[in-house]
Amino acid sequence: MSAASRNKGQKAERELLKLLGEELGHVLQRNITQTRGGGADCLEVRGFSIEIKRQERLSRPAWWRQACEQAERVNAEPMLFYRRNREPWQAYIHTIDGKYREGTLIDAACAIREKWARLFGVYA
Repeated sequence: MSAASRNKGQKAERELLKLLGEELGHVLQRNITQTRGGGADCLEVRGFSIEIKRQERLSRPAWWRQACEQAERVNAEPMLFYRRNREPWQAYIHTIDGKYREGTLIDAACAIREKWARLFGVYA
């Protein structure tokens, strides 16, 4: 992977995590050991393993498989965020039947808060 591609990915991760963190009321950080350990882009959202993609060519089925594999390793629920240039962030949100539904960043934040309320009795 080229340095430019790596930098673009890191910038996208910071961008998405800032937006998602604002929605959830938390400061979220990138998983800086992800390359070495093959892990998710963010593990700070309790109960979730988050994968973030910022590419023009969409490969959603492959990205979703990657998100699911990484989530399984840490016993978490997968969530995929992706976007192309000049488009808003989109998400694949895990469903109870083990599949996914598509949604916006706001939809994903709502799904996270709902799970937190169900499991922990709070939105945190």
